[in-house]
Amino acid sequence: MAKQRSSQSSRILWAAFAAMLLQNLVIPVVSFASFEEEKNYYTPDPHTGSPPTGSSTPPYHATPSHGSGSHESKPPANCGNPPKGGQHHDPTPASPSGGYYPHPPSTPTPTPSTPSTPTIVTPPTTPIIDPGTPSTPATPTPSPPFTCDYWRTHPGLIWGLFGWWGNVGSAFGVASAPGLGSNMNLLQALSNQHTDGLGQLYREGTASLLNSMVSKRFSYSTTQVKNNFATALSSDSAAAAQAQLFKLANQGRLKPSA
Repeated sequence: MAKQRSSQSSRILWAAFAAMLLQNLVIPVVSFASFEEEKNYYTPDPHTGSPPTGSSTPPYHATPSHGSGSHESKPPANCGNPPKGGQHHDPTPASPSGGYYPHPPSTPTPTPSTPSTPTIVTPPTTPIIDPGTPSTPATPTPSPPFTCDYWRTHPGLIWGLFGWWGNVGSAFGVASAPGLGSNMNLLQALSNQHTDGLGQLYREGTASLLNSMVSKRFSYSTTQVKNNFATALSSDSAAAAQAQLFKLANQGRLKPSA
């Protein structure tokens, strides 16, 4: 019994294997035949006119190969004949009679126009007016007598008359000068800020001495300035009185002495 069952099982397995093999062979052949049939047949449109004249070659239908236990695939009944009311489509268009092929009208190529050169108008030139270099007005040189402020701001004139080393003692010819001393130079005497009689005498007396040396029309001569200066050093009141006279002479408001 065991041997019969084993033999029967083997037959069943071989039968199943043969059926699977047959199915794998039949399906590709049927698919290929259907594809060729669809490829070579054209179903016409009933509204389309007569087909173009010319011979058409019947389509070729592949016949599937026969295998063991396989069935034969029959071709369609109308193979090679177009269906009624239809026609076989020839994809090759007919040539026009006379061998003439119409060409589309050529489009003329536009010729670019040459742009005109714009006319450049030169504006009139504006005349250049040279105003010239303005001249500096000449500052009139004041004529003596000069005040204390003028001499103090022009030290070069003082040095030109007495040199850098000129002092009150040597300029006025006095050995001693109370208050500020005889060793201070003439610029220091002109610049002192003392308000007493001696301070005023040193300022105005120095300016009068310089004026007498640069102008012959000054109210005092150089000798008179020196003598009056030395006499006024005796007291502060005498120094203040003589300083006032020197100031008037330096301002040009005192008449020259006889």
